[in-house]
Amino acid sequence: MELPQHWVTADGFSPHLGRAGGTLTVWGWSTESEADAVRVASGALLGVVTRNRMGCEVLCTDLLFIADVDVPELEDATTRRNAAGEGTGVAASIRSAIESTLDPRVRKGAAGFLRRLLSGDPAPTPMELGESSGAVGADAVPASPRPGETSVAESLACEPVWEFARRHPDLGVRVYRTAAGLRVMVTGAASPPSSDRARALLTELGSDPLYVELCATHDSYRARLTPKPFRVGARALPVSWPFADEGARGRYEEWVSEYGGRASGYAVCRLVSASGPQPGPDEQRLVALHDARCRVSERLPLA
Repeated sequence: MELPQHWVTADGFSPHLGRAGGTLTVWGWSTESEADAVRVASGALLGVVTRNRMGCEVLCTDLLFIADVDVPELEDATTRRNAAGEGTGVAASIRSAIESTLDPRVRKGAAGFLRRLLSGDPAPTPMELGESSGAVGADAVPASPRPGETSVAESLACEPVWEFARRHPDLGVRVYRTAAGLRVMVTGAASPPSSDRARALLTELGSDPLYVELCATHDSYRARLTPKPFRVGARALPVSWPFADEGARGRYEEWVSEYGGRASGYAVCRLVSASGPQPGPDEQRLVALHDARCRVSERLPLA
């Protein structure tokens, strides 16, 4: 076992901590020298995990492109499934078909699916992972969902994103099913959140307009890592940050414990597909963190 003998800390300002930003402290370590430990501690910041006003953990990063796409019919379907369990058989197929006719995005996906079927165009090529992906063991990125997990309505909702992937074969495109729609990660884009290209790509993907504006304003992409409290039966966060006193801090810590217990039976999203080139090492680290914290590979209801 190799234990680093040299440890140092480095402080820096992060605009993503709290309302006005705050100081972030990181550790650096080295088996060689204190100077090398300083170099490690002062490395590039890939992202930070904060809590929003609801109390959810949120990944904030300007490196990994993340789009949020609302699909109301999928949100309604999630609510019904969480309340009554996953439907199967003829009744579920009929329900999915009905759902697929309601939302404009899903109707667009149906049209795209029919065009692809008639033209013989293939679905997006699954992402091939190898040593250069930086994924090892538990950090490995799954290349496809488990068979049978994607409903008809979900597939139709994803079709516009798959068309996006076909138009941009140089980009890696990961599609996740969330409780309210889709989350899309695009690797290799090299597009800062406030850039014109980021706005163009987000708009092309059909991302929520408010999310597009928040990305530009705060120069940060965001992805919620833990469930929304009301979806898991947790009460609203009773205090706000900064805490007024130690009593408020205590109520906050009590809430976090209660919320964590209720959230333990839920996942935030589920991987539907991954296509295109492998992500770079830094993007892969963020993808692995996201997938682990969102419990992507676990068979849990979405919240």
